[in-house]
Amino acid sequence: MTPNLEQPGTIEELRNWFKANGYEPAKTRFFVGVDFRAPKAFGIYQDALGDYIVYKNKADGTRVIRYQGEDEAFAVHELYQRFQEELINQQVRWAADQTKAANSKFSYYEPKNSRPITTVHVLLFFVLAFCSYYFSFRFFQWLRNTQGIDLGVFIYMAPFAVMVLALLSYRAYLLGQNFRQSISSIPKSIRETFIIFLTILAFISVFANLDDMRDHQDTPINYGTYTSYGGSTYYDDRSSYSTDNHNNHYDNRYDYSWSSNDWDSGYTDWNSDW
Repeated sequence: MTPNLEQPGTIEELRNWFKANGYEPAKTRFFVGVDFRAPKAFGIYQDALGDYIVYKNKADGTRVIRYQGEDEAFAVHELYQRFQEELINQQVRWAADQTKAANSKFSYYEPKNSRPITTVHVLLFFVLAFCSYYFSFRFFQWLRNTQGIDLGVFIYMAPFAVMVLALLSYRAYLLGQNFRQSISSIPKSIRETFIIFLTILAFISVFANLDDMRDHQDTPINYGTYTSYGGSTYYDDRSSYSTDNHNNHYDNRYDYSWSSNDWDSGYTDWNSDW
């Protein structure tokens, strides 16, 4: 196999590459130009007979020879590629641990300025939910019926948004959090209750929508008819959103900055042969 021209081609080049990128052998357990005999190590060196040897010392101290021969470039390539595989493993495992730690922090977050939750607070929660939804829904109905503003399905979706913002703000107030913390630290039990509550309101809005359509079917105002998504601007915009663009959008909470200092040899599978 011919190594990539951009990759190191000699032991000396490989050693310099590791050094330039800040990968210390004591941390990464990759030893270049050294016949390292302790357990848990990868390495490459040239023996007294001139052969280039690529090896792995397993957790129990057993040595596995990956390559032994006269082709230095191939030997260097083997170790370099194994390092690249391990580099990905390190980053993925580290990011997973960071995500787990972050989720644990959110799950067990205990605000210092939280207020005691009483029955009154619970009742106010449901009153606020009902009022924020009902009155905002009536407001959007008023805009449509008296002002002639065509809101489309927005008239049924906007009240949900208003209600959610109101409840999250109320919860943030009770727990002494800012708005972002309120969103991130919602316990699972409350989330489940909230989903059930939203589902109930969704059914209510559907029936209200049907009643509203029977009440207004004879009005002279024409709000347009729905045929299919295919002819809408929204559909065209969404259909042009490629898979590649989708993959380039991610949650900033998981944008971690990994560095060589975060290398943990405990992530490495030291029991495998390579």
